[in-house]
Amino acid sequence: MIRVDLAKKLAKYIPWEPKVGDLTIVYGELGEEIIEPIILRHVQEKKILLSLREVGDLVWLPRLSMLLYELKIRATRGFSLKYEKDSNQWFYRDDEIETHADTPENTAALALLHKLKDHAPAKP
Repeated sequence: MIRVDLAKKLAKYIPWEPKVGDLTIVYGELGEEIIEPIILRHVQEKKILLSLREVGDLVWLPRLSMLLYELKIRATRGFSLKYEKDSNQWFYRDDEIETHADTPENTAALALLHKLKDHAPAKP
């Protein structure tokens, strides 16, 4: 699972929309973390974001497949994501960047965040 701090940073660049099977963390009024999966009933009732946001601040945790898709459309020549046993780390490499972390989700999120920051419009 992706770290919450990385999910929050990515949310500044990509307007994620939760789908069935995704996880969200909702922070309640007392600051407690409530992990909520998106289930089919949420979709059928069309209350995914509305119902969760009523509980408190919502942080959506994108899945690895979504992170990899976003990297795929941004990589010019492809990329690799692999585990290196000696260092007990996951490594992402493409023709522009290289990064590593403890999980494939965090590694992909760090790489995507790097790409998004590099291509973000300059602020006046």
